[in-house]
Amino acid sequence: MNSATPLRWGANAPDDITTAQARLLDSAEACFEQYGIMKTTVEDIARVAHVSRATVYRYFDGRDALVLGVLLRDTDRHLSRIRARIERQANLGEAIAEFVDLTVRAARRDASLGLLFTGEAARMTGGIIAGASVELFERVTAFLRPLFERWSTQVRPGTDIADASEWILRAVLSILTVEGPKRRSREAQRAFVERYLIPAIVR
Repeated sequence: MNSATPLRWGANAPDDITTAQARLLDSAEACFEQYGIMKTTVEDIARVAHVSRATVYRYFDGRDALVLGVLLRDTDRHLSRIRARIERQANLGEAIAEFVDLTVRAARRDASLGLLFTGEAARMTGGIIAGASVELFERVTAFLRPLFERWSTQVRPGTDIADASEWILRAVLSILTVEGPKRRSREAQRAFVERYLIPAIVR
């Protein structure tokens, strides 16, 4: 993202840079849902936002930066929504299973998360998902770290929290993007996670 000085947006000008960036992300998200990520252009986003292309480029480096911005914003919103439910679980294994279940369901249900995690973005060679991976992993690690600290006695000895969090997110992305040999129900998918993912982390 660029650090921009306030620009003229007409009568509906935003009050600050953060508001301006949020409006552009809203417009980008609307375009992704209507046209698809690959077909959306900066011109499309500018048109929906009622600004010029130059204005978009003053706040973001380009379309890829907007895709990344939408992805990370939606990720933050998702993590905020599920936090209380995850924290109510009885132990670390159940918390991890609930995190995987809720995240997979959200990506399959939510239009924006679905586009970004399972559709065109997942097929971009060296594209947005690869570019966003470090920031995604950092966010998930920050979200899961308090759970590992809360149930530290349940963690397998020698387990690195960042590595364990990465493994959990990789499992989520794999479930969403790789068609497996079996079509599992939600209950069967959770049992699969509990049987094969969680024992690698929880003793």
